[in-house]
Amino acid sequence: MCKDEKINLKILEDFKKNIANKWPPELIDKTVKKVTSLETQNYTALATIESTIIHQFFKVGLTGYPVHFEGSTTGLSTPGFGSSAGLVFTDNLDKLVSDTRSFWFVGNMSYLGMYFYNDDGSWLGQFQGASLSLVIGGGTGRGEWS
Repeated sequence: MCKDEKINLKILEDFKKNIANKWPPELIDKTVKKVTSLETQNYTALATIESTIIHQFFKVGLTGYPVHFEGSTTGLSTPGFGSSAGLVFTDNLDKLVSDTRSFWFVGNMSYLGMYFYNDDGSWLGQFQGASLSLVIGGGTGRGEWS
């Protein structure tokens, strides 16, 4: 297993722990199936995070594409600012950009992971990147691409 796959699995495990008892098991299972699918494309991306302990603000930009994601969450994390360079994975970039309404994040000093969903809880894509911040925590919120 390569380093990226190990990071992806670690982010997924932390996500599952963070979301347990907060979301229907069938939606968690759908996310796991999509995240571990080999049918996704990846896009180079940069993310920023600002945290005020119970509120977090995110921006994700795709390198070479005129779209970016902005969202905010409610969750527990350490306060601070940070950034992350990584990849956005999706099986349909157009749907990711047009249909994203909510997301979950999980992060620590090593990585930042974000999972993007539409209104019915279907997984649309994910960001995974190396963390360049001291923001540690997880949470859920609303956001969209524009």
